[in-house]
Order: sequence, then C-alpha cells, then structure tokens
Amino acid sequence: MGGAGTHRKHGSGQQSDQQRGGGTMIARMFRQIRPLAGVELRAIVCGSLGHLFAVYAVMLGTLGAARWYQGRDFWLPVAAAVVCGLLAGPCAYGEQLNNHELAFRLLRDIRTQVFDTMRRLAPAKLKERGRGNLVTMLTEDIELLELFYAHTLSPIAIAAVCGVANSVVFAVIDPRLGLTAFVAYLLVGLALPFAFSDVTFRTAFQERERQGRLHTDLLESLDGRRELIALGAGRNTRERLLADTNAMTAARRRTRAVTGFNSLVTDALTLLCIIAFAGVVWALIGAGDLNDPAVALAALGGLLVSFPPLIAVSRLGSGIQPTFAAARRVFALMDETPAVREHEGDEGVKLGGFAGISVRDVSFHYPDSRENVLRGLDLEIRPGDVIGVQGENGAGKSTLIDILMRFRDATGGKVLIGDEPIEDVNTASLRATETLVSQDTFIFSDTLAGNIAIARPDATREEIADAAHAACLDEVIDQFPDGLDHMLLRNGSELSDGQKQRVAVARAFLSRAPFMLFDEPTSNMDALTEGQVMRALIDQQHGRAYLIVSHRPAVLAHASRVLTMERGRLV
Repeated sequence: MGGAGTHRKHGSGQQSDQQRGGGTMIARMFRQIRPLAGVELRAIVCGSLGHLFAVYAVMLGTLGAARWYQGRDFWLPVAAAVVCGLLAGPCAYGEQLNNHELAFRLLRDIRTQVFDTMRRLAPAKLKERGRGNLVTMLTEDIELLELFYAHTLSPIAIAAVCGVANSVVFAVIDPRLGLTAFVAYLLVGLALPFAFSDVTFRTAFQERERQGRLHTDLLESLDGRRELIALGAGRNTRERLLADTNAMTAARRRTRAVTGFNSLVTDALTLLCIIAFAGVVWALIGAGDLNDPAVALAALGGLLVSFPPLIAVSRLGSGIQPTFAAARRVFALMDETPAVREHEGDEGVKLGGFAGISVRDVSFHYPDSRENVLRGLDLEIRPGDVIGVQGENGAGKSTLIDILMRFRDATGGKVLIGDEPIEDVNTASLRATETLVSQDTFIFSDTLAGNIAIARPDATREEIADAAHAACLDEVIDQFPDGLDHMLLRNGSELSDGQKQRVAVARAFLSRAPFMLFDEPTSNMDALTEGQVMRALIDQQHGRAYLIVSHRPAVLAHASRVLTMERGRLV
C-alpha cells in the first residue's frame, strides 16, 4: 500500500525505448555479445558443419542407393555418407554446447546490470513500475532472452551459411537448380519472418505488459488484503484482478494464434518450394539436361533435408517476438535515468551534523505532467522539533517525504540542509543524516537481529538489543525460542504488519540518524502498541528532529507542531 501522494507512471525511458525500431533493438542485443564473440563463432561453425554434413550424408546416401539400384559402383558415396553422418552428431553437440555457454554467461551479466540499475533507480523510479512488473522482468523477461542468445543468433548465421553452401552445390549440378533453391531459401528464411514481424511483436509486447500489470496488482492486493477486506473493497479487488487476468489471457491467445498461423504458413510455403524444386528437376530430366537419375534423386533428397535451419529461422519470426518484447522491457529499465543524480565517493558536500532543514517555496511536478503536486511549500525543521503532518489522500504528504529524503529533486524552490542545497550534498552523508520509516517494511531472509542491523551493520549485539527494546519488540523476541537469532523467511511471514513496522522503528533507532521521517509509522498497530511506540519515540528522541506523517490524532498528539497539507500546500 503506497503513500497517498504516490503517482504510478511508466518511465520516460521505457516510452522512448518502445518507439525504437526493431533494428536498433537487435543491434543492442548484439552488442551484449562482444565479450563472447569467440564462443558465438564456435557455435556458428559447429552448427553450419553439422547441418551441411547432415544434408550431404543424405545426398551421398541417396546417390549410393540409386547407383546400387542401377548396378553401378556405389561404395565411395556410401562411405562418404557414413563419414558425414558420423561427423554431423559431434558438430550439432558443439553448437548446443557453445550456444548455451554463451546464453548462460550473458544472462548472468544482464542480471548483474539490471540489479545495478535497480540500485541506482531506487526508490523513486522503481516505485513507479510496480513490484509485480519488476518481478516479471527479473524472472520471465530475462529468461526469455535465452531464446535469442541460445536459439536465434547462431541459427540465423547457420541458415545463411547453409543456404549459400547448398545453393552452390545445387548450382554445380545445374545452375537452374541452384537458383531455384536460393529463391526458396530466401522466401522461407527471410521474406516470411519479415512479413510476420510487426504483428507478432505487437501481440507479444501487449502480453508481456499485461502480465506485468497483473502481477503488480496481485502483489499489491495480497499485501493490502486486510485493509481491503476491512474497507469492504474485496469484491472490487476481485473484479479488477479478474479484468487483468482476462486481458492477459486474451493477449496470450492472440500471440498463440499468430504463432500458429506463422507455423502453418511456413509449412505450406516449404512444401510449395519443394514441389517447385521437384518440378524443375523433372523438367531438366525431360529436357535431357539432367541425364543421371541418381544425381537428380540426390539433389531432391538434399533439398528435402536442407530446410530445417531455414524453417527454424522462419518460425523465429513469431517465436522470437516475445523475446524482443522482453528485451525491450529489460533494456528500457537499464536505460532509465535516476530521479536524482547521486554524489558518490568524494563528490558533493559532506555534512558535519544536522543543523536543520529548510524548505523554501518548493514546488514539484512529475516529468510527464505539468500539474504541481507540491505548491509554494515553506517549512523549517530544527534539531529537537517534532513536526506532525496530516492531510487527505493525494495531498502530497509522501511526495514531501521524497523531496526531504532527496528521492526526488524539487522542480521549483530550494531545499537546504544546514546552509547547503540538498542536491549538492554527498549521498552517503545525507543517508547517514536522515532515515525513513515508511508504511512498507521489507523483511529479509535473515535473523531478527540481522534485519535490525541492516540500518548499521557494524552495530554491536547490545546496541541491536537496545534498539529492539526501544521499538517495543520484546514480546516478538520472547515468542521465538531463539529470540533475536530467530531466522525470518518469506518476507517475515511469521510477523504481523504491525510487528514489521516495529522492526522498521528499531532500524531507525539503531541508525542514530539525527533527522527521522515517519510515514504512517503505526498504521498497522493497535491503539495500545501505538501508544507504546510513540512514547518510545519521544523517550528516544535525544535532540533528534522528527517529521511524522499520519492521519491518527493519537500519533499527532505527540507533535510540537501539527501542519495540514491540502492540494500540495501547507495550510
């Protein structure tokens, strides 16, 4: 359940990437291969030799059988056919081995790049995309790239090499056979994939997008199921999920229909090409230009078994389009620009402490909208202040937190931390000065102590225990036989939402940050626990500044100042 002021939009990088041509996308995918070009070359060589050996084994075998039937010497072509057949197997194995080595190493590198990108985009840009959409991208979309790297690149090159080589062999028998075979290969391996590329990409991209949307809505509904049921929104939620499911399955049906039609057309066109080649052979025999029936049969047999590499490429016209759609989504994320430019290492101003934060005439609007979410905001927060902020949903409270944490930069006005513009401050220094307790708390697959220590990994055991006690986690610790050493799994499924929020409060205490921001910190707690946590916050303040966003009067009662946000203004 996100903050009231959160706007979910697709990033501009994704939109621009969707407008790129297919050639640009393929070139982008090719660039990923450069470090492993040698592996790809080995796959192409092995695959080309494997298919050519298979074709020549059939041609030589057919020639030997025909000569045996004619009572002529047949041992040499038969022996050559056996040798070609024996060589075809190891070559095919070499192709698969090198293809999969290339694919798995590339997918490893792409995953690393995607996770690096996510760290750079977090949290503002990732929140716009939705968790389910990201999960789909990190799992299914990246896995689909294997189809391109393991089963597309080398097959295209192999089809080209084999098509040219086989056309030359047929041309040696008779130039008209070579020309007929070459035209057939162009139709099946080149014209057909291009004819289906646009429609198959559109349907595949729609399927990927709607599947990502369904996963996002499903995850958010599961996370907020208690609130949705309590508010009587269960039926509306089911209807929305059903609509998302129907949209996704309809898109999937369209994709499968296009794929099936592509396969049907490919098989029909291949059969027509074989019939045409057989007709040319028959005409050449009838005209006396092809006097040896054994050679004619060998040519026809060779053509029959030469189409598999071309058919594989032809069917890629529909099968590869979901991969292109997945690649476009992955590369759009990798090309996304962060909401702010961070200052890493020695860049930026390093804060010596917290002397206060000033918001002066700040406004903010999202990149694809000119409507301001914040308007002319003025706010002063000094050490020791406890500022409460209330307001209706969509008033801009969560956006104000994003600005103060510099998850986003203001589009107008100034934010000063001490005397320094917040956009000039070193990011690590800013994160050490500020900490945020949000509505959503993620629990890692680690011990309870390890989950608290995320705020300060070098903290001692005693400091972790003190932070847990201050956050009223004693009863949670007592419920586990191994206490703080209890291993939490599956995003802390053993904990209630209120207990997860107390883990977040313990992290804040452990961080020792002098400025703490709280976004509905007690939204999932009962009144008694809420009172205990708020009393702990006040007792543990020790000169820190607090900004507490809440709609609960019992929480705001602890603030020294309560401000109300209305349509992006403090009133």
